[in-house]
Amino acid sequence: MLNKDKIKRFTAENALLEQFMFHFYRLRNAKAFQQEVELRRDLSIFDYQRLSKDLPYAPSERVIDNNLYGYARYLKEFAGITQDLKAYMEHGLFLGRIVHQDQYHWHFPRIITMSEGRRAILKDKIPQKESIAVGPYIHYAPSLYRDAQMKSLKEKLGKVLLVYPFHSMKNVKSSFNYYDLIEEIKRVGKNYDSVLISLYYLDALDKDKQEAYASEGFHLVSAGHKFDPNFVARQRAHIELADLTMSNGMGTQTGFCIYLNKPHYIFQQDINQQAISKQENQRFNANSAGSDKELVAYQRSYFSQLFSELRSDISEHQRAETAKFWGFESIKTKDELRAIWPE
Repeated sequence: MLNKDKIKRFTAENALLEQFMFHFYRLRNAKAFQQEVELRRDLSIFDYQRLSKDLPYAPSERVIDNNLYGYARYLKEFAGITQDLKAYMEHGLFLGRIVHQDQYHWHFPRIITMSEGRRAILKDKIPQKESIAVGPYIHYAPSLYRDAQMKSLKEKLGKVLLVYPFHSMKNVKSSFNYYDLIEEIKRVGKNYDSVLISLYYLDALDKDKQEAYASEGFHLVSAGHKFDPNFVARQRAHIELADLTMSNGMGTQTGFCIYLNKPHYIFQQDINQQAISKQENQRFNANSAGSDKELVAYQRSYFSQLFSELRSDISEHQRAETAKFWGFESIKTKDELRAIWPE
């Protein structure tokens, strides 16, 4: 294990040290962070480069991962919760039976996830912690843009194809045949007025990837940096503008699109994920054993097949299978959430 993981997990296990670090980063970075977040809130939907730039770390939640993508922020705003969640919130869809190693180390006794199926896995893997399913996180976030702004954008863009290329991660680059993907986007997009390419913030700063899509006349957008609390609200705006959504590999956004009643098409491609070093490769592989990886691969293949047909609607089977993994039936009301986190 890398030293940074050891330090992070040692901190997560020690409440006083963890709380000290939380307040340290808030005091050091909160003002600059908030100013930049407010500035980015008003940026054009197409200003993907500015939206993707680094943000200073200024946590609003004590668990580090709870500050990713704005999921915790909007869950709390929805329910009127002002206190810290004091739980580890999974930062997206986890396939197979993989459990992030950090979840074992945080001293808080709860885990937040999306589905009952995932909750059962967590109960089996970490029985000493209570797991809570709240459904697809995007349910709790409204679109970042006002109705008038959304109407104006829709009038400008017309019929929209929204594409999510499989994205890189920190220290792990993803690659695939860009030519084949672009040719497929052009084939599908010929019946649409506009094509939006939603780039993850790491890829949005890659000039080669920018040029590959921009040179075809596609519009580039990004939901923003991972620590931008408006990430999920910006993502919802992108999805609501779309008439059809598309990707070349399933991800958390797949279920979000279906939940928001946007048909989804997966163009099947071989994806290569390469860590930048031997150490990072060990870190990347540390969360799963062989059997877990096999189940993940099977589930990825299953969803790729499920959405392999290009269609303008969502089949009952697609919706039902997606609902199981993203927890459509686990949505909580404001009162239910406040009962879990009473003020």
